[in-house]
Amino acid sequence: MTVAPVSAGTTVNLDQWASSDLAWQNGNLNGNNSRYPEGGIVPFRVAFEGLKAGDHSVHINYDFTAGGHKAYDFLATWNVTNAAGKTCAASGGAISSMCPSMPSSSSFAFPSDGFQTNGLTVSGAQAYSGSPRRLTIWGGTITGISGPTHAGSTSGNSTADFVVTFKSTGSAVLLAWGGHLAQSKYWDTAAGGPRDGASMVSGAPWHMRTLQLDGAGNKNQDRSIQPSAIVGELAPQALAPATPRPTAAPTAAAPRATPRPTPRPTPVAPRPTSGTGGGPNVPAVATTVPRLTPPATSTGDGLTAPKPDDGAGLAAALALLIGVMAVAVRRPTERGRRRR
Repeated sequence: MTVAPVSAGTTVNLDQWASSDLAWQNGNLNGNNSRYPEGGIVPFRVAFEGLKAGDHSVHINYDFTAGGHKAYDFLATWNVTNAAGKTCAASGGAISSMCPSMPSSSSFAFPSDGFQTNGLTVSGAQAYSGSPRRLTIWGGTITGISGPTHAGSTSGNSTADFVVTFKSTGSAVLLAWGGHLAQSKYWDTAAGGPRDGASMVSGAPWHMRTLQLDGAGNKNQDRSIQPSAIVGELAPQALAPATPRPTAAPTAAAPRATPRPTPRPTPVAPRPTSGTGGGPNVPAVATTVPRLTPPATSTGDGLTAPKPDDGAGLAAALALLIGVMAVAVRRPTERGRRRR
């Protein structure tokens, strides 16, 4: 990749976030303006102005150890713990000319770091933290990140260095990332050693730098943090992105019992009943009451039929009727005779 030479009008400005002041700081962090725990992430932003559109490169360099103790052990996403939504906050010096209407951003993952010291690896510290690790850009596209390259003795002062290549779409580019503060629960206690995180650094501060923009050494920037700004420590995986819970499948409703039809009584077929006096036949009402079966000597209505008497019964009845009528005629005649 061929990069354009840095012009005299190109400027570089590096800020870091003061967590107590809630503002970007173009100077150094200390206990008066910041409180960060081990495992916390210090946000950084660097503004490039006056670039030629096209390909560029820059080094991001940080102190891995300071005075023999772990300092910034790896780089992470800029807004995991602080400064979210404050890309264009009007403080510090790295205020991009693209503010306040920033173009869409994109990001690129920092490579994992397999460097080993004191029996532990940086990639192990990255897994212990769980923090996302991406470099974000506005005004261009990141085309590659190589490294980190470690230099110096970890028993004293040592550094790690990434080379970032990017393509700008115009004259202004803003980059943002975070420095992860080494945790004593990992360094070096995870290997049975003594506590050796960022809170163990004493005296001199440790640093974050941007170096050699497009190979020029006169655009370098450097910001430091004092040990007095470190308070407490985060738990393992405290910065890991939340894992979404799987959506429970809807529980199938229990099958509803199919109602069984209520049996209906079978109606007896209607039988015609003979009318009297020449009237019409009236159908019998359907009923489930069993019909009576008349005995052999029956009139058909369940009553026993009278036994035949060869006409003697009929003659006696006629004689009785004639006698009654004769009496009825004779009584009025007798009453008329008595009145006379």
